[in-house]
Amino acid sequence: MFLGKIKKFVLLVTVFLFAFSSVVSAADMPTNEELLKEIRDLKKIVKAQGEKIDQMEERYCEYHMGPKEKAPGAEDGEIVENDELAKDIRRRLERLGTAACLDIGAGATFIGQGTPNANNSIATDGAESRFDGSYKYDFDISRKFGDFGRAYIHFEGGSGNTITDELDVFSPVNNNWFDTNSTPRAREVWYEQYLFNKQVTITAGKIDGSSYIDGNEYASDDATQFLGHMFNHSDAITWPVEHSIGGRVYIDPDTVLPYLDATVVYMDANDQWENIVKNPFIAAQVNFTPADAFGYDKEKWDGNYRMYFWYNNLAVPKIKTPGELDRGNFGFGLSADQKLTDIYGVFARAGWQDPSLSNIAFAWSIGGQMIGEYWKRPEDVIGVGFGQAIPGDDYSDMNEFHKIESHLEAYYAFKINKHLTISPDMQVIWDANGGGTNLGEKKDRPIFVYGLRGRVDL
Repeated sequence: MFLGKIKKFVLLVTVFLFAFSSVVSAADMPTNEELLKEIRDLKKIVKAQGEKIDQMEERYCEYHMGPKEKAPGAEDGEIVENDELAKDIRRRLERLGTAACLDIGAGATFIGQGTPNANNSIATDGAESRFDGSYKYDFDISRKFGDFGRAYIHFEGGSGNTITDELDVFSPVNNNWFDTNSTPRAREVWYEQYLFNKQVTITAGKIDGSSYIDGNEYASDDATQFLGHMFNHSDAITWPVEHSIGGRVYIDPDTVLPYLDATVVYMDANDQWENIVKNPFIAAQVNFTPADAFGYDKEKWDGNYRMYFWYNNLAVPKIKTPGELDRGNFGFGLSADQKLTDIYGVFARAGWQDPSLSNIAFAWSIGGQMIGEYWKRPEDVIGVGFGQAIPGDDYSDMNEFHKIESHLEAYYAFKINKHLTISPDMQVIWDANGGGTNLGEKKDRPIFVYGLRGRVDL
């Protein structure tokens, strides 16, 4: 933003003048105490200048995008400003057609994952020991339109999928990868409108259904929390093929029922942009927040208890008769997260779907997280989760290997600074792929997956 460049310019000029004055007066040989005093005074000046520019930027955005407040002595709708510099900056920005008041974010996630016993590597290059990488970047732009609407565009791209191709499992161990050969793709493009004092939100465009259904405070962000799929979303949901055209209605009646909110999502399950009503994905969710219902302190007892139902009309093969297609897979589930103190939090998920159309009929997971307050690292997080993917009866009747696949995952998110987080990650899988592996006599051996993730936020 233009005003951000002004901040940097003011800081550079101030530092230059300080350095120049120091060189000129070198003969005076100031003491260390005098130098420290000058540095402290300089920091105060720079801070004051930065705060002033922040105030001007805030006034500018409020003038154009936010509610306008009547200034003392002004006529209705008139904005009174005595700061000539702010007026001049506004005039220049308007002439330049600036992107002021846009909210722009970007980041990248780099992952390395390895295993000493890849269970399908014999079918590829014969090496059981593997270590592969992936990276994914994201870039989003949004703009608020006063207090009535918002537009959003989200781009993603990346390369690699770590050891996803080397493991035969019901539930993948890396939910973060998006291999586009580094080519950016617009994954979300939508506009949302706020109604009735933001108690109703209507969203339409190209959307991501998983952003609205089956969320969780402690287990939903594969860039900073768990990497495994079952700890980000239920394995008992058949999502649309891709993010696609659709809409969402969100209802939050906080003046009547502040402890309940509801979401309804409609999407084209096939992502073909043709006959967009032929293959609908429909989901509905209700969320209960007990802290609001019982007046608890949300800093220590905040929580969400989501119950949802979904229906996917995309044609899929029947489990027992693969040559026959059928429509109408459906399921339901719950996702809960609960703070226990300002340090600890726990979560749970459970879901079921039609076993005649799905390999996995039931899936569940539990776990928790802890922030590093006890060892003076309040921005660090430890997370541990355990879950299972359970095949349905139809799948078990048709397959020799139908054991319950179990996952254990643990990570430590180490906050290096406000832009960089490093997370070692460990996963153990029992009875991978229902116990059917290519490890020969080692097929009953658990699969161990180790990894390291780096997240950069710009």
